[in-house]
Amino acid sequence: MDPDIDAALIAKAREAATRWKHRERVRGARTEALRRNAPLEADTPARLALRLNNLIDDVRKSTAGRRAPANPVLKSLVERPMPITAEEINDSIVNEVVLGTRDFLSVEFLERGIVAARSVGRIVIREGGDFRARGTGFLVAPGLLLTNEHVLTSPALAARCAVEMDYEQNRFGPAKSSQIFALEPSRFFLNDAALDYALVAVAATSASGAALGGYGWLPLNAALGKISISDKDYLNLIQHPLGREKEVVIRNNRVLDMRTANEEAAEELGAFLHYQADTEKGSSGSAVLNDGWEVVGLHHSGVPATDAAGNWLDKDGAIWREGEQPVERIQWVANEALRVSSLVAAIAMAQLPPDKRALLDTAMSAQAPTNLGERTQAEESLAGGGAASADRARAAPRRTATPPRSPPGPLAATLEIPLRITISLGSEPRARSAVATASITEIAKERLEPEDFADRDGYDRQFLGVAAPLPKLKAQPRFGGALVVPRPARTGDRFELRYHHYSTVHCAGRRLAYVSACNLDFAAPVTASREQGRKSWRTDPRLDAADQLADRFYDHNDYDKGHLTRRDDTAWGATLAQAIAANDDTFFYTNAAPQHFQFNQSDEFTHAGLDLWGDLENFISAQGAAQRTRLSIFNGPIFGAHDKPLHDALVPLRFFKIVLWKDEGQEPGAVGFVLDQADLVAALPEEAIDPGRFEIRQRRISDIEDDVDLDFGEVKSWDRLGPNADEALDDGRLITALDDIHL
Repeated sequence: MDPDIDAALIAKAREAATRWKHRERVRGARTEALRRNAPLEADTPARLALRLNNLIDDVRKSTAGRRAPANPVLKSLVERPMPITAEEINDSIVNEVVLGTRDFLSVEFLERGIVAARSVGRIVIREGGDFRARGTGFLVAPGLLLTNEHVLTSPALAARCAVEMDYEQNRFGPAKSSQIFALEPSRFFLNDAALDYALVAVAATSASGAALGGYGWLPLNAALGKISISDKDYLNLIQHPLGREKEVVIRNNRVLDMRTANEEAAEELGAFLHYQADTEKGSSGSAVLNDGWEVVGLHHSGVPATDAAGNWLDKDGAIWREGEQPVERIQWVANEALRVSSLVAAIAMAQLPPDKRALLDTAMSAQAPTNLGERTQAEESLAGGGAASADRARAAPRRTATPPRSPPGPLAATLEIPLRITISLGSEPRARSAVATASITEIAKERLEPEDFADRDGYDRQFLGVAAPLPKLKAQPRFGGALVVPRPARTGDRFELRYHHYSTVHCAGRRLAYVSACNLDFAAPVTASREQGRKSWRTDPRLDAADQLADRFYDHNDYDKGHLTRRDDTAWGATLAQAIAANDDTFFYTNAAPQHFQFNQSDEFTHAGLDLWGDLENFISAQGAAQRTRLSIFNGPIFGAHDKPLHDALVPLRFFKIVLWKDEGQEPGAVGFVLDQADLVAALPEEAIDPGRFEIRQRRISDIEDDVDLDFGEVKSWDRLGPNADEALDDGRLITALDDIHL
């Protein structure tokens, strides 16, 4: 092994140890739940349902036209056409399915493992006329290899390295000779220190003339349901520990902890998971796989054993002495891996020039060949070379739709993930790459995955004791219709994004929410103040970044990120932790819209003591009987043909709010309001602004419905400003003080 890597291994182990310590209570509670055979307490129902459906589908494919599994629970689920839902599962079903699939293991498991192992190689560095091992890596796309950043810290280092395939024992088959494939960072290189991954191009042929295409690849799949926190859901690891020949660690390895919600120290764990398996120095960059041989994570560090004082221990249980003892003597209690969904999300959100995006997407979206040795067009796109390889690419059958290539541009490209990473994507062999290694901030530690939202219940339709459904989209929307959620956290959430106490439905044409619907409980046991929650905004990983109006739309202008659902409306719960988590959930760009920075400072304009939305809600609650402690609220923009341009987006000039309640023994009530910021933003983006004034009017809900793509359904009949009310003028009733509200 290369001794230069030891310092990096120790640094990564320190980071992993810190995350491990932060999660001690959460991990302990999960382990205790599994000891009691209570998997629903160790993982969330929504995540477990996704995992069960993944396992059931795998058994269904394996048993097509063959004998069904003997386990009656598993058999019934395999034979039914509909997926299991979070509401259906219980501890018994989870245990039966996971146990049933574990026991129903075909010899195909071994064959699939052999295919997966073909794609794993040993990273070596040239030293004189010889090679020294640095770690493990595996092919994830045609001509593209994944390993750790601490294995390949720079393009210059990667240029001195190679991947050695077929370095393994084979006493019972044809003799194998290992194949050395050069790494080619001048054509493609991307790495990040905090997430600890590196992607690099690999030569199309080895030094001996073997084709890289014969080794296949392990696709990076962002789909949910690949693994669960369970002592019966196993992991497998393919690695080159201590630079030895390829080894595999199978079964009896499991996930110990990963972020599933806003639980304690969730942000500290971030994009990583902790798992149990045997690893050593040299395992860095190994593929962590489930029993279906799907990539679950990228191994990057062990977690050192410590004594009560926090000293690291060696394999004999004594204190490990840094500088005196080798890294190989450290005793490890667990391992840490980067979740593959974090990497896939980073790639998906990257802002790339068209030609670079085409190159990367072609490689990453390629279907793994069923016949190893087959060479695909996508592989040719990364293989480089001259006319010969180009001719082969033209002759090869097309497997994926490839966007047209743009003319060659600069060799450096910048990705926003949301951090800034510079990569080398050169296409000219003589060109030099200038690559800046990424330095990620605290944002990386709080990177969320789609499955992290599986515990969010969203807007409660029965919160008032009477059905108040989420508004529906009209049959013929004018502004693009509802955006289909590409990575839902729950099965069946085709359009709805659920958060704590509220939900949004996103507009595909405007990249803002059509509606943000929330539940407000004035009698909640605990509420969080603004000082106790977060203040920074983030994108929602369930949607593509391009479909959200994020930071650049608020830079260097007088627009604020205006909450649709107010933080004060959701910052409640049974505990302070729940209240803070709900507060924090309002800080997603899916719940924001560009609003003039003085938009919520209403008293400066009305001089009537009117706190724009908050006082309205408090007033409505106070006017009812003592039991009117709950409100449901619909918030959203009113899109129009004359909205204000902002970069490539349009700023809504008006917003609506509809407040619903139900007093005991009485019919439900509702009032609707429209606020207009047209005068406020008329001068933007000029430097000198005359703020003008805004107007807030109470309007009939049916009139609001006429202006939006939403159908408010039965709620229209609850409107206290009904069609027969004298005050129901066509343009609504101007509100300048709270007493102006008609209830």
